[in-house]
Amino acid sequence: MKRVNERIVCLKVLIGDKLVTCICACVPQTGRSPEEKDSFWDQMISMTGSIPASQLIVVGGDLNGHVGTNVDGYDGVHGRYGFGERNADGEWILEFCDAMELIVTNTCFKRQKNKLAIYVSGDTVSAIDYLLL
Repeated sequence: MKRVNERIVCLKVLIGDKLVTCICACVPQTGRSPEEKDSFWDQMISMTGSIPASQLIVVGGDLNGHVGTNVDGYDGVHGRYGFGERNADGEWILEFCDAMELIVTNTCFKRQKNKLAIYVSGDTVSAIDYLLL
């Protein structure tokens, strides 16, 4: 296990004969400075780019963005079953996945409408936790 910083932890697990790198990440919240977000995503790209292609990469955590329901050119990254409208932070997630050849797995299968949101409070409805493979 390696703690990269206060937002990123990396764990390597041997499953059978396959080495799997699990990354738990907590992206800076919406409203944080673009510089802070740039720094975070640069660290994620650097870390995932250093992982050999023979290893499976799993990224999970609170990615603080909405990738939305539309694929919009992210074929192979977005599975077309997203939630809500894409925001700027969701665009960062999709760009990261595209660059690192990962898939937003939460968008790859159809779920019942009442199970799309993972957070509901008053008028706020959100689905911001994603698993990337």
